[in-house]
Amino acid sequence: MLRIKNSLTLLVLIGTMLSSSTSLADGLTDLQQALESLKGTTPISATLTNTFTEKRGEGNDLKEQQGSADILLADDGKGLQITYRKAILEVMEQEASLKSEDEDASTPTQDAVNNLEASELKSKLSAAANLLRFIQKAQYQGEEPGTCELGEVRLLNFDLPLEAVISNKKVRDYVKRFDGEYRIWIDEKGFPLKSEINFSGKGRAFIFFTMEAQAHTQTYYQVVGDRLVILDRKYHRAYDSSWDSSETRGEETLALDQPHQLTDNNLIAICETGEQPSRG
Repeated sequence: MLRIKNSLTLLVLIGTMLSSSTSLADGLTDLQQALESLKGTTPISATLTNTFTEKRGEGNDLKEQQGSADILLADDGKGLQITYRKAILEVMEQEASLKSEDEDASTPTQDAVNNLEASELKSKLSAAANLLRFIQKAQYQGEEPGTCELGEVRLLNFDLPLEAVISNKKVRDYVKRFDGEYRIWIDEKGFPLKSEINFSGKGRAFIFFTMEAQAHTQTYYQVVGDRLVILDRKYHRAYDSSWDSSETRGEETLALDQPHQLTDNNLIAICETGEQPSRG
């Protein structure tokens, strides 16, 4: 009889452990399924505004510049269209002329535009596939209750390995220390609301060159049709090396031309970005 009791106790313990393990995996599974359902075919157009402040150097060599640029984005399902307003192109031409005369001349508008590559612009309007690849590289740590402005949310925690942040294998060889974490808030159905990345690293190239870097990024999402769009992204990056140092703070805001264009995949909760972007 005692043996049967112990066996029953063991089965209960095993069942509890399996149930706990399954509940921890639910958030990740829900997120993956939600991302896979967002194919990114709904026609969309928006204005992306990128603003930043950069400090470079120290002491008497300290230089600071502020830049801003608006980019018109559209995707009708046939491909991404990127449009720069005439005024932006004229300012970029002026900055190019100044740069040819003085190599130390600031080019804030050029930098604001060049900081956004075509692949990154695409993910602003269709972020699901890129986010799915990213979390597959991260190491899932579990789920806990989270808070946003409206509705109940779930917070998923990940550890970030170096390869999740730096794709270049040769560059990774120079990194000697790296710490990274990733958090993403999801709604009851698993759709992303908000995410945060924090990482810091230190490395050495050859004997003479050392470098330290750290970054913090906060991103807000919205479902539009069958798209996951990046509505707002705030970032802070800093690095210090043997030859240079810099600190950059910026924000990328997306103003949708049809912000009401939602489907049955509506987010149940909302994580507000704080300052709402104006429509372009």
